[in-house]
Amino acid sequence: MIGIALCDLTVLSENIFERVNHYWLKPIDDPCVNQSTYWYEMALLIGDVLRTFCERASFWLGVFLALIRLLIMKVPGNPKILSKPLLGYILVLLLLPISLSHSLYLYSGYNIEQWSYPWLPGKE
Repeated sequence: MIGIALCDLTVLSENIFERVNHYWLKPIDDPCVNQSTYWYEMALLIGDVLRTFCERASFWLGVFLALIRLLIMKVPGNPKILSKPLLGYILVLLLLPISLSHSLYLYSGYNIEQWSYPWLPGKE
């Protein structure tokens, strides 16, 4: 459950970072300010990767949490191995790299390049 909470906290903090930067810190109506700097776009891309990674991981951790609870209740006898925290650690260590590799594969085609010429404001 801690893994689910950390993944959800990561998704929420990335969402807050994006909203605060876009709506509060960046001027919206000023055409003389370049709002899309290289580092800002890189931070948004890293945040998107983290958000998709943690959304997937949180979903699958919840599915496996429900499956483990079902197995604990339905397996006859006393399933001590299913009740130990070691199984949760193993599941987290298996699911997080799988989810991260899937997200990195999806975002591997993205490329952020710096402009070769200086940015000029719009004609408005």
